[in-house]
Amino acid sequence: MLNTSDDLSPRQRLWNASRSARRLLSGERPVTPAERLTALARSANGSLIEPVDLYNTGMVERVEERVATLLGKAAAAWFPTGIMAQQSAFRVWAARTETNRVAVHPLHHTQLNEEDAFTALSGLEPVDLTRELRQPTADDLHNCSGPLAAVVAELPMQELGYVLPTWEEYVQFSAEARERAIPLHVDGARIWEAQHHFARPLTEIAAHASSIYVSMYKGIGGLGGALIAAGADVIEEVRLWRTRYGGNLFQQFPSIIAALDGLDTRLDRMPMWTQHAKIIAEGLADLPGLTVTPNPPHINEFWVYADRRADLLNRAVLEHLEQSRERWLHGWWTDSSGRSVAEVTVRDEAMAWTAIDVAKAGYRILDHANRMSPG
Repeated sequence: MLNTSDDLSPRQRLWNASRSARRLLSGERPVTPAERLTALARSANGSLIEPVDLYNTGMVERVEERVATLLGKAAAAWFPTGIMAQQSAFRVWAARTETNRVAVHPLHHTQLNEEDAFTALSGLEPVDLTRELRQPTADDLHNCSGPLAAVVAELPMQELGYVLPTWEEYVQFSAEARERAIPLHVDGARIWEAQHHFARPLTEIAAHASSIYVSMYKGIGGLGGALIAAGADVIEEVRLWRTRYGGNLFQQFPSIIAALDGLDTRLDRMPMWTQHAKIIAEGLADLPGLTVTPNPPHINEFWVYADRRADLLNRAVLEHLEQSRERWLHGWWTDSSGRSVAEVTVRDEAMAWTAIDVAKAGYRILDHANRMSPG
C-alpha cells in the first residue's frame, strides 16, 4: 500500500497515488512542471527552428496558419484564453450587425462560468435559444425573434455530457442562420473530438460556421490557448479586440510549442479514444445506481450520474487507488439537483480497461462507499 500519511490532503494523496498507478480510467497521469517542460523541450528540439514569438508574431503565426488550414478558414487568431477569444468574436459580430443580442443556450460556458463577462465586459445581451436540456434546433432559431448579432452552437455541449446534434440537425441549424443572415459562431473547444461523430472532415464542419473557436489545452493537451478562425476581414477585426482585451502578450512560446505538438500527436488518436469511450460507458452502465449520458458517448468524454454521495465516492475511489494502484472515476461533485456527477475523459491511459475491468472495479468501489459511515 502507498503512503497515506494523515498529514497529506486527499488532493495530495490522489496526486501521489495517480503518478504510480498501474492504470487510470479517466484523464491523464499527472506530471511535475519539470517533467512537462522537459517534454516540451524535446518536442521543440529540431522541429522548431524559428525564433521565439514576440507580441503574437513568429511561432504564433505558425499555429494560426496551421489551425486555419485544418479548419478550411482564411485566417485564425491566437488568444491566451478561450474567454477572451469568444468575447472578441462576439464584439466583431455585434459591431457589424449593430445589435448586442446574441442567441445562446443558457447552459453555455459564457452564461455559467465567466462571471458575467458576456454582459459586464462586452455589453452583450443573451437571448435564450431554448431552456430545454438539449441541443438547440433550427426551429428554436426560427422562433427567436428580433435582430441578432450572432447565434452560438456549442459542439458538443459540455453541460449535457458532451452531446452533439446529428449532422442533419447541424446543417439545418446553419441553414436557418444563413436564411436570416445571422452569423453562426461555433464554440468548437472540442470540435477535434466531434469529427468522428459527424463522420465529416473538419473543413466541412467548419464551413457552416461564420466563426469558430477552438481550444488548444483540452483534447489537444496544450498548456493553454485558443483560436478564432474565420474570414480574413473578420480576423483582422478580432485581432483588434485581442489587443483591447489584453491579449497581445510579449511571449507565449511554451504554449505554442505544446499546441503544435498536440496537433501533431493527438488528432489522429481521437477517433480511437471515442470508440473506446463506448466500451468504458458499457462497463459503467452495468453498475447499479449509475447512469451514463449520453449513452453511447458522442465523443471521448461523457458524464456519469450516481445515486451515492459524491464525497463518499471520492473517498472510496482514493482508498481503492492506494490499495490496488488503479484509479477509477474520481472528481465526483454534486450538481444543483443534488445528484452526484463525474466526468469521464478517455485518452491513452484508459485504453487498457475493458468493460469488464470497469465494472469489476466499480462494484468494489460502490460497495466500499455503501459501507462507509455517513459521518
